[in-house]
Order: sequence, then C-alpha cells, then structure tokens
Amino acid sequence: MNVNIQDIVLVIGVILTILNIIERVILFKDKAKQPHLQHEQRIVALESEVKRIKDKLNNDSDRITELEMGTRVLMKSIGALLSHGIDGNNTDEMKLAREELNDYLISR
Repeated sequence: MNVNIQDIVLVIGVILTILNIIERVILFKDKAKQPHLQHEQRIVALESEVKRIKDKLNNDSDRITELEMGTRVLMKSIGALLSHGIDGNNTDEMKLAREELNDYLISR
C-alpha cells in the first residue's frame, strides 16, 4: 500500500473537521441549555419567595383570628357592662363576661 503525504494531510483534515463539528455541536447544546438553567434558577427563587409569603400570610391569618376572638370577648364584656349600667341587673351576665375575659387574657 502506497501512502503519501497528501493522503495523510487529507485524513488529518477530515479528523480535524469532524472534531470541529463535534465541538460546535457541544457548544450549541450548552447554549441551548443555558436559558433552561436560567429559568430553573428563577423558578427556584420564585418558589422560595412564594413559600416565604405564604408563611407570612398564614401567620397573619392566625393573628387576625386571635384578634377577632379577643374583640368578640371585649364586645361581650362591654355589652354586659352597658346592660348592667342601664338597669343594674344582669349580674350573671357580668360574671360570665368577666370569666370569659379572664380566660381569654390568661390563655393569650
């Protein structure tokens, strides 16, 4: 078999061309993945932010529920005081309101 310099140069040229094509394909794949990775990072950041906001909303909801319960107890107490102040009766209602108010203040 007779191999000359031109054949060797041709084979090396073909190999270099194939390697160049492979490199371009790898670069293209990396560039194609880059937006996906950026989106993934943004999604993770947004999910974290949503979780933080949900936690705050749950805390606020619990606090509002607690405040509403306290307001109801205070309104009952004020109602009992008004009834007692108007006619001097309703001592049982006053005692019950006092107990509810004490229970609320102690359990807070």
